[in-house]
Amino acid sequence: MFLNTVSKPRRLKQAGLGLPVAIFVITIMSMIAVAVNQLNEAAGQTFSQNLLSSRAFYAAESGAQLRAQPVLSTSPCSCGIDVIVDYDFTVKGLNACSAVTSCNEFIANGSTFCTITSVGSCDNTNAQRTVEVRVK
Repeated sequence: MFLNTVSKPRRLKQAGLGLPVAIFVITIMSMIAVAVNQLNEAAGQTFSQNLLSSRAFYAAESGAQLRAQPVLSTSPCSCGIDVIVDYDFTVKGLNACSAVTSCNEFIANGSTFCTITSVGSCDNTNAQRTVEVRVK
């Protein structure tokens, strides 16, 4: 029983696959982290734009309702002397929103109709929605 001192040490026989695999895994995980971060950012922007869009719709709807009240108080409906009326909202939920309303009268089949168009905008017109109401 003699010791074999001529054989190569065990660590010299290793191929060294661990380092390239570790670099590959770190690179893939970094790319996944960047992709998830970009998805979260896009989702946040989409949410804020949807919120502004909803607020603009409600501003337009509120403007149309405010404009319809004096139009419907006359029989037959009448737009009055102000063709375009602006509303600036300061209530919670519609602050920094406004509505620009216009009114057109027309006669069809002997009846007078009024078409009220309201354009709601929020955050300096970053979001705009239009509502059109026809009343008799």
